[in-house]
Amino acid sequence: MVYVQREERFLIAEQAARLGIWGNVGLVFVKLFAGIVGGSQAVIADAVNSLADIITDIVTILGLKIAKKPVDVNHPYSHGKVEAISAFLVGLFVIGTGIFIAYSAIYSVVNRLYTKPEPIALLAALLTLLAKEGMFRYTYKAGKKLNSPAVLAKARDHRSDVLASFSVVIGVSVARLGYPIFDAVAAAIVSLFITRIGYTTSLYAFYQLIDTLPDEAILRKITLIAEGVRGVEHAREIRARFAGQFLLVDVKIETDPTITVAEGHEIAVDVKRSIINEMGNVIDVMVHVNPHKDHLSNNHSGTTD
Repeated sequence: MVYVQREERFLIAEQAARLGIWGNVGLVFVKLFAGIVGGSQAVIADAVNSLADIITDIVTILGLKIAKKPVDVNHPYSHGKVEAISAFLVGLFVIGTGIFIAYSAIYSVVNRLYTKPEPIALLAALLTLLAKEGMFRYTYKAGKKLNSPAVLAKARDHRSDVLASFSVVIGVSVARLGYPIFDAVAAAIVSLFITRIGYTTSLYAFYQLIDTLPDEAILRKITLIAEGVRGVEHAREIRARFAGQFLLVDVKIETDPTITVAEGHEIAVDVKRSIINEMGNVIDVMVHVNPHKDHLSNNHSGTTD
């Protein structure tokens, strides 16, 4: 994982969120105008989606501003979980947007409220497709670099918008060929993409809020780092939980039982320092020192002989 300083982390995350706000503001005006003038329900539905994205971007920025506050007496483990909370709220809002668009599309199909869209609607859909792909790539790169749940949630939202915009392009194109119902069908397909991405975003954030363990690869890396410290003979019961884009780690190490308490403490300090320095996103490590079992067995055998 790329090591990034704490302040730089939040700066990168906020830049990604601000890109989303300004990008979506522009797309809302373009799509609303093109959808209304061009008579495309799918493009109007996509404009509503971008409007919802602006709200979720604001929620993301507010969450990041709270999450970057330093630890204090009442929050000794940081404010990082606010990131997961904001990601969870983003997911719920995205689900609500998807349901609203689905209802509107189904209502139009049932009541035959669809017309052949004009070329401007297709141009707006193509512009949205290109813009959202660029926003996705930038935000996803930032989210992976930081392992930020809030930023990755926005990246997944942009990706769903890309797929949705592709559906709009197809739907509007077919509608212009003489099958106007496909404009409403495209709006319904948009709602499916939106709802699915909202569900996965909320679920991922929920797992973080209930302290689900990170990937096994992360735990293995922590184990190797701990066992690479001089004086550590074994590391076990590695536990970690997310606090937003950061990790809080608990590890039990086994050392030579004949060393002093002070020596054991120094080894624990070295383990903590090594994990924080090498992982890049770990903000605290609780190290518990135990005597190595093999040493205890050997000592016990020696006294009985």
